[in-house]
Parts: sequence; structure tokens; C-alpha cells
Amino acid sequence: MKDVEKMNKNKKLTHSELIDKIYDIISPYFRHIFIEKRNGTNYIQIFDEKKLIENEQNRFKIANADMLVLDEKEKPLLIIEPETSASPKTFGRSIPIYTIAQKVKIENKEYSIECPLLLLIVIPKQPEKGQKEHQLPDLEEKFKKTIDLKESSLKDFAICQIDALKPTLKRLFINNGYKEYGCYFD
Repeated sequence: MKDVEKMNKNKKLTHSELIDKIYDIISPYFRHIFIEKRNGTNYIQIFDEKKLIENEQNRFKIANADMLVLDEKEKPLLIIEPETSASPKTFGRSIPIYTIAQKVKIENKEYSIECPLLLLIVIPKQPEKGQKEHQLPDLEEKFKKTIDLKESSLKDFAICQIDALKPTLKRLFINNGYKEYGCYFD
């Protein structure tokens, strides 16, 4: 029995399992959550131009997002990027992409990014005791020092392990003037 528990504890989460865990935590609090390739959503496309010309959209497409949360007014609020790799090279690449985002498109519906977005990068819980817990806040701080968020489409971002999702969301929302959302994650 202990061997099975140990195997389950050390089992790496798949991308889909990580998305499921995130969704289970946030779904009670938000009505509008889009997940790529689920519940009728094909792609969540991110563009670096506000005005999309019919046959030239691919020219301005910069990414597909995994998860998008809209606020109660149905405006883009939060992008969540689950990353199964704990490599800073892998999870850090999302940050500059979202600094230039201007529009989100889900199926045929377009959302202009009028208010800067929040970005949350979530990685699985890491087996090393304490190493990632200390590395992630350090990396987050270093990224923030090198990226000018004042002129970007990103208001703020955070990086966390899945087991720290609730306190990280609380901090991200409260620090950016969304106390009403932050109180959900007490």
C-alpha cells in the first residue's frame, strides 16, 4: 500500500490534470472560464493588434492561451498558463508574450484588452523540499525588475506551484485592486 501511495505522490501531473486541478479551485468563484479545447472552446487566441483584418489575422497571432477568466462584465481579467515543466526557461516564456497582447479571440468572439491583464503561471508541486518554493518568488521578482509593466498589456503576474494556487491568487488579486476576487481565496 505504501508503494502505491509513494508512486501516486511522485507521479507527474499531465497538462490536462493540472488544468483540471486549477479549474476545480477557481470554478466556484467565476462564471466565465474558458479552457482551450474544452466545453466547446477550440482555441483562445492572443493577438498583438487591436484591429484584426479578416485574412491577415495569423500575421498578428502571438499565442494560444490555456485558460482565460473573464470578470463579471465579461472583460478579460486573468490568463492562467499551466506548465508541466518547472524549468524557468519554459514557464518564463509566457510573460513577454502577454505584455504585448491587444486582443483575445475565442471562436468568433473578440475581446479587446482595455484593462491590463493578470497572468498566473502554475507548475506542479515539486518533489524537492523547499527549492522551488524559494526559487519561484525570486524569479518572479527578477522578471518584474526587467520587464516594464507600466506600458504593457500585463498589469501583473505571478508564478506558483499548484499547492500554492489559492494564496497566490489572493495576493495577485488584492495587490492589483481586485479585493472582491481576492477574498474568495481565504
